[in-house]
Amino acid sequence: MMQITFNKLCMLATAFLFLSGSVLAAMPSQPVNAPEPAKNLDTTTGFMQEITEDRPHTGPTRSGLEVYEYRCKGCHGRNTQGAPMPDDKYEWGLRMNKGFTLLMDHALNGYKDFLMPPKGGCRNCNEEEVKNAVIYMIESSGNQVSLKDKKFKPVNKDSQKTK
Repeated sequence: MMQITFNKLCMLATAFLFLSGSVLAAMPSQPVNAPEPAKNLDTTTGFMQEITEDRPHTGPTRSGLEVYEYRCKGCHGRNTQGAPMPDDKYEWGLRMNKGFTLLMDHALNGYKDFLMPPKGGCRNCNEEEVKNAVIYMIESSGNQVSLKDKKFKPVNKDSQKTK
């Protein structure tokens, strides 16, 4: 049986490190099939198509489910952080305990700037459609919305500003 001495072990380790470094140095710095980088980025628009004046939805008033699927689901759907999902009875119950008026104020006018944008980011939704979406999420959670709250006439702070 061959006995490995300390000197032989050091020589083996040095040879291994040298060979592994040689292999890494010989590898290309970019993947072989890497696409060419963009030459002219000045022609990209990014999210400019989103930066337009508000254009209200011109069709019939959309249901809560339609508005939820159109815009709310991005934050209130699965795999999101913080925004309660439609089936979360506990979280929607906490919000309902603070009052439907406050909940609608947050939905229409935003909440803490970055947590929820005005109208949930649905710039073409009217106040009634936002209310429909809120009621849809609350009722989907198993909580009840009173008839009085369903008749609630939302008032957007932006529409109340004097000119």
